[in-house]
Amino acid sequence: MNFTLGTYQAGKTTILPVFIGQNVEKLGLKLSDYHGKKKDHVVWFDHEGTRFVVVGLGDAKKFELNKFRDAVAFGARAARKEGVAEVTVLLPEGTSYSKDDLVHTVAEGYVMGEYQFDKYKSRKEGSTVQSITIASLDGDLAGHEDAITRGKIYGEGTVIARELNNEPTNKMRPYDLADYVTNLFKDSGATVELFKDEELVKNQFNGLITVGRGSIHKPVMIKINFQNDQSKPLTALVGKGLTFDVGGYSLKIARDLSDMRMDMGGAAATVGAMYILTRLNAPVNVVGIIGSCENLIDNNAMLPGEIIEYRNGKTVSVGNTDAEGRLVLADALILSQEIGAERVIDIATLTGACMRALGSKMAGFWANDESVAETVEQAAKVTGEKVWELPLFDEYEDLLYSPIADLSNISSGDLAGAITAALFLRNFVGENQKWAHVDMAGPMAVNRSHSFSNEGAIGYGARLLAEFAQR
Repeated sequence: MNFTLGTYQAGKTTILPVFIGQNVEKLGLKLSDYHGKKKDHVVWFDHEGTRFVVVGLGDAKKFELNKFRDAVAFGARAARKEGVAEVTVLLPEGTSYSKDDLVHTVAEGYVMGEYQFDKYKSRKEGSTVQSITIASLDGDLAGHEDAITRGKIYGEGTVIARELNNEPTNKMRPYDLADYVTNLFKDSGATVELFKDEELVKNQFNGLITVGRGSIHKPVMIKINFQNDQSKPLTALVGKGLTFDVGGYSLKIARDLSDMRMDMGGAAATVGAMYILTRLNAPVNVVGIIGSCENLIDNNAMLPGEIIEYRNGKTVSVGNTDAEGRLVLADALILSQEIGAERVIDIATLTGACMRALGSKMAGFWANDESVAETVEQAAKVTGEKVWELPLFDEYEDLLYSPIADLSNISSGDLAGAITAALFLRNFVGENQKWAHVDMAGPMAVNRSHSFSNEGAIGYGARLLAEFAQR
């Protein structure tokens, strides 16, 4: 997919995002207020040899980059469906955003909007679009080439996260993920370390070992080092990598469990973020850490009532084998301490409670430091990946009480499940570490084309983590 900066020329299929009531008579079009209202409805106009894909941006007073990103993605899908080879995308006029921001958003939104996971379909709708020209009606865009590069890489990182999460269960086991990561970062400036078998035992990654015990597909701890500027404090990006989760002996309710292949959403986000950082050659000091395993059932699987002894001295009683993600993340968080990470952000499809609280379009997050919380919110504002801070309410720590261990992996009550999960993780964060936890169970996937994502995984968190790491 080739992006260039240019000027509007009649004759090419042109994606035209418009506000409610916007006058575009300079292009020979007379639009009504209706044409600017709905982002998910495109209108085709033919005028003097040009096909316009008109996509609504809504009220100009409420404009934000995420709406433009959505509009570009809808336009991209429409152009793909029409089978065109050359497309022009016009920037909206009269916004408060810089040309750099708008150009970045076009490249990012187009890459994400075009993506389809059709790898295993016998009939594929291959894209016919070969070139995309980004143009403006109110000025020259020369000098904004870097914004194209950055936007395209951000989009590609999101697509990588989607690709990993969409892979079917039998194609993405823990070692498959490890192989993918090793190949992805070959010759990238990053180095990959894998902890398997006896190395897991030697390093006492006992949470990961215990959760993965029920599967013939063995667990692995993955470490991606990209210390491109070691003068900066080390930041750790930690992802939960459950390539499949039936809940263990605390079996999930009877339903279609195929989307449990996406319980590695945090790992996918971490890989996508590290791809973005390496491709940008960003001046960062970052390590990505992923604990990957399957939570299945056999005669050796983890049982409710077991005790896990962690490397940091903490002991955990397993009250529910379906609260396994936090057991794996605990090992990764301990590792982040030992390698000297001053900042750490973990991301996981962790609790249904968070999704019930915030719905499917927003992640919850918790932080033990105000500066880290502000950085998460600033990053989310840039990438359009919505977050909402929830409290680390100390009084609820009593709900993790265990009579036989330091703490239980589930709450003794039915409420505040997302908060108690965050409090559990806090036990494995270093005393001086600045830490945030993101629960992305809600915005993991969509069941139909939605905004800049087709059905399936949306790649949530890849851009958020990459943006966080650069701040």
